[in-house]
Amino acid sequence: MADTLPPNGIERRRTIRIKRSGLLQWKLDDIDRPSIKIAETVDEYEQAFRLVHDTYLRTGYLKEPKPHGMLFGIHSLLPETVVFVAKSYLTVLSTLTEIFDTPSFGLPMDVIYRKELDELRKEGRKIVELSALVTPPKLRWRNLFMLLAQVMYQYSQYRGVNDLCIAVNPKHVRFYKTIFLFEPLGPERHYPRVDAPAVALRVNMDDIADRLKKTYDSLELDCNLYAYFHQMTGFLPQKAQADLPAESSKPAGPPAMNGRRAQVVRHFMELDPALFQNLTPEQQAYLHESYPQIDMAPWA
Repeated sequence: MADTLPPNGIERRRTIRIKRSGLLQWKLDDIDRPSIKIAETVDEYEQAFRLVHDTYLRTGYLKEPKPHGMLFGIHSLLPETVVFVAKSYLTVLSTLTEIFDTPSFGLPMDVIYRKELDELRKEGRKIVELSALVTPPKLRWRNLFMLLAQVMYQYSQYRGVNDLCIAVNPKHVRFYKTIFLFEPLGPERHYPRVDAPAVALRVNMDDIADRLKKTYDSLELDCNLYAYFHQMTGFLPQKAQADLPAESSKPAGPPAMNGRRAQVVRHFMELDPALFQNLTPEQQAYLHESYPQIDMAPWA
C-alpha cells in the first residue's frame, strides 16, 4: 500500500508518524548517567543477551527458555561483531547487534537469504546484518533504539560498510521502508530460527545520505532523519554521549581485539559449549587466529 500512495501521501504519513511517536525526541531526564557504548564486559554481554532472551520468549520467537536465561549465537561472539548497549549507569536498557560478514561464518540470515547475500558479495560489497534490536516494552517510549541506531550508523560509516541487511517480520516492513528508507532484498520466507515469517531488507550505505537528504531535509527538525544522522554535533545529546572503545574508531580492524574480549568469549564458550561444536576446520582456524589467548582444543 505504501508504494502505491502518491509521494505527498507517503511524506504526510511519514511526518505524522514521526511527530506522533516523538521518534527523534530524547527522553532521558530520569535515567541515571545514560550512555551508549559497545559492550565490553561479561556483565554487559550477559545483560544484553538476557534482554534478547526475555523479549524473544515473550513474543514467541523463542519457544522454550534457555537454562542460562540468555539468547546468543556463535555470530554474537565473532571478533568483528559489535553489541551496542544503551545503559542507565550499570544497567543495560536496550541493545542492538551488528554482525560483520566473514568468509568462514557468513551471516545468520544466510540460512534463508544466501542467494541474495551472495549477489552482494559478488559485487565486492562489505555487508553486515543488524539483529537483536531489543527494548523492553516499558521503555520503548524513550526511543532508546534511535540512539543505538545513530551510533550504529556512524560506526558503520567508519568501518566502510556498504550494506546494512536485516530480516524482519512482515508486519514491520512498512516502518523500516517508510521511516528508515530500507529497500527490498529478498521475499517473504519462513525463518526457522524464530519459527516465523521474515522479509529481507537492506540499506545501501553508498547512497543513503543522498536519499535521506532528499526525503527529509525540507522537513522540520523534529522529523528530519537526515539531520539526525548527519548534522547533529557529536551524534548524541550531551546527556547520552557514546562511550566507544578506542579500537572502534579504526576502520581497518575489529573492535576490542584484546584480552578482555577473549575473556568474554571464553566465558560464553564454557557456558554453552554446544555452540562451538561441529565447526568446520576453516571456522576453527578463524577462531584460533582471532582469539590466540583461548585454547580451542576442548571445543575442537
